[in-house]
Amino acid sequence: MRFEPTELTEVELALQREVREFLAAELPRGSSTPGLGMNAGRDPAFSRRLAQRGWVGMALPRRYGGGDRSAVERFVVVEELLRWGAPVGHHWVADRQTGPVINRFGTEAQKERFLPPICRGELSFSIGMSEPDSGSDLASVQTRATRVEGGWLLGGTKIWTSGAHVNDWFIVLCRTSDEPDRHQGLSQLLVDLRSKGLRVNPIRFLDGTEHFNEVVLSDVFVPDDLVLGEVGQGWAQNTSELAHERGGPTAGCPRTWSWSSSCESARARRWTRARRRCWAMRPRAGGACASCRSRWRGRSTAGRRPARSRRW
Repeated sequence: MRFEPTELTEVELALQREVREFLAAELPRGSSTPGLGMNAGRDPAFSRRLAQRGWVGMALPRRYGGGDRSAVERFVVVEELLRWGAPVGHHWVADRQTGPVINRFGTEAQKERFLPPICRGELSFSIGMSEPDSGSDLASVQTRATRVEGGWLLGGTKIWTSGAHVNDWFIVLCRTSDEPDRHQGLSQLLVDLRSKGLRVNPIRFLDGTEHFNEVVLSDVFVPDDLVLGEVGQGWAQNTSELAHERGGPTAGCPRTWSWSSSCESARARRWTRARRRCWAMRPRAGGACASCRSRWRGRSTAGRRPARSRRW
């Protein structure tokens, strides 16, 4: 596989200048404590101001309040926010992965309910994957949802749940049936962090501050309309969510990217003081969004996994 660098377009460079001017006016140097991504400060008002400029939910569909912008445009904005250390903690997870996952797997009712407030910078999400005995081996999760009339009763414990003490919702990976292959029988549920039977126990740092949490679920009722995607398809859906989480500042092309999708987004690979160059990855199979397709350079074979990225 070969990649050729392409320069940012005039439109993208203008967007970069606009974001820098906005941040210089909103957050003058020394006026706030810099942070990084989901560990940055939490400022719901700042998140809403970003959203008013169309910089939250940028690549989500316009009909749900998103911007239908390209992955490169989203990268430009997120890169500047990270460079400035902006307080993006309130909307970070929802914008990076929850919104794209709901857009890909959610019902129409779920999209209409959750995506507009995400795009307005109003709704915050945590991640409900890790458990005391299930970290990188997520197929071993023990949190279980049992079917009851009208929905599910959810029981178990999640841990290292960033922001659960202040966020609104989280997507819980849980077991809904016992199967010979432990990667099967998993599902994802949308759970309100203020639900009856849910308890959040902060895990405090040495200085007394809170970020991580233990979330204990004791017969939490989750209605059927909050099952995300298909029952039993949680492993595939969760892998797609991780692709957004681990995919770098762009977190993939939110409209299309999962491990099995047809389009893998443009991502930044290298930059210098003088200029920044965006690289684009060829698709694993045919078809892609126009914004990514227009940037491809090089060759690959359909069906072949893209080559491993170089270290930055």
